[in-house]
Amino acid sequence: MNIKHIPPFLIFVSLFSLYSYTLAPGISWANGGADGGDLIAAAAVNGVPHPTGYPLYMLLAKLFQFIPIGDLAYRTNLLSACCTGLASIMIYFTVNHILLKEKFSIISSLVAAFAFGLSPLVWSQAVVAEVYGLQSLLTIIILYQTLFWGNKTPDNLIRGTCLGLGLGNHITTIFLIPFLLIENNKVEFFSNSKLSLRILGVLLGLSVYLILPFRAMNNPEINWNDPVTFNSFFQLISGKIYQSYFSTQFIFDRIRAWGGILIEQFGALGVFSGIFALLHNQTHKKYKLPIFWIFISYGAFSLIYASHDSYIYLIQTIVAFSLWIGLGFQNLISFIVPRWDFAKTGLYLLLVILIVRQVLIVTPKVDASNDNRAIEFANQVLRTSPENAIIFTGDDQSTFTLWYYHYAEKQRPDIMVISEGLLEYEWYLRTLENNYPTLSIPTENNLSSFDLIQSNKDNPYCFFIGNPETLDINCYRY
Repeated sequence: MNIKHIPPFLIFVSLFSLYSYTLAPGISWANGGADGGDLIAAAAVNGVPHPTGYPLYMLLAKLFQFIPIGDLAYRTNLLSACCTGLASIMIYFTVNHILLKEKFSIISSLVAAFAFGLSPLVWSQAVVAEVYGLQSLLTIIILYQTLFWGNKTPDNLIRGTCLGLGLGNHITTIFLIPFLLIENNKVEFFSNSKLSLRILGVLLGLSVYLILPFRAMNNPEINWNDPVTFNSFFQLISGKIYQSYFSTQFIFDRIRAWGGILIEQFGALGVFSGIFALLHNQTHKKYKLPIFWIFISYGAFSLIYASHDSYIYLIQTIVAFSLWIGLGFQNLISFIVPRWDFAKTGLYLLLVILIVRQVLIVTPKVDASNDNRAIEFANQVLRTSPENAIIFTGDDQSTFTLWYYHYAEKQRPDIMVISEGLLEYEWYLRTLENNYPTLSIPTENNLSSFDLIQSNKDNPYCFFIGNPETLDINCYRY
């Protein structure tokens, strides 16, 4: 192995090993991963998950589900671990390229990669089925292309395609569209031919969204918005159902929480190194603007998107700040450390100590390997529910977990799982008709669980009392 390949190899092997050790054993509610049941099940049945559909993630998740190890959920969890490890490698390459073989550049690049990969928030999403590991990988790839790629025809086309694929994973990639206008690390209005190639690439990448209406045409068991018309398709990919979350209320409280989260990720030393790079790194100032834009745009989005888990969007700001940490560490050690022959050995030893310390601190916070709550919940529901029962669910945790076992794993085909919160949507009623031909669905507006019970008097029906973690399932007959 070429010596220059050893650091990225060590990064991936060490991080992927840690992620695998702490990986959720299957379907999981750990680290806010309740959406995983929907994503995993939709991938398994070639369906359409909750908005915005995440078509690129769906394709890759389906690919990982062919790995012959564990169940479908465990295999999909591996996708997050793999993508996060690759993103850490790309952070290493980005910092190393910026430093251009400066003294201690490899150490500083390793610091940046492990600062990202061992961040509690990043690690927490690397061990469950979620889209954010893949999004981090796409973000750093797009940034790397923006900073270092040339102007040949394939380069421009691929740059656009990667950005389009990023939009095919998560719509917040829209913040990176200005990168299409960056040339030689500054904003320029260059030749129409180059811009046209990049736009063409974006359209090619965006074509991944076409899998959603094609899947919907086959009436899969999970079919959010049933995107077979332009209107329903647009509502899905624009996330219309979630647009009410945008709010500036309590923004100052969120800013204070945002600062606390940043310190939690990197500690005082890491935050100091990142700020030092941002304020004093004159040598590499031409790289500042794109990195700063990622930091500020995703940070602002996490402040105004007022969902309960909006802090997750700070992962992309962690991508940017990890780069600053590497550059800041380079500046600090170049200033502090004399040109001693043993200085590099001492710095490697310090890096190992910091990594071990971070691992010991973070592992208990993010470890999902013993999280069996979702598995135990599903086993109890599926074991105790009467034959042909209608199971009414009221939250994402219970709904998506049962969807996984019922639709993806094909368990208890006799029961009917119905989400009360989705009964107001026509597309969901159509999905129920396709999934359960024997279910009688009233035609009146504002359909409720009581209406369904009235129309299906021969079926037992079950409700959950309390939350799924303290399950008390009550089943009745009309």
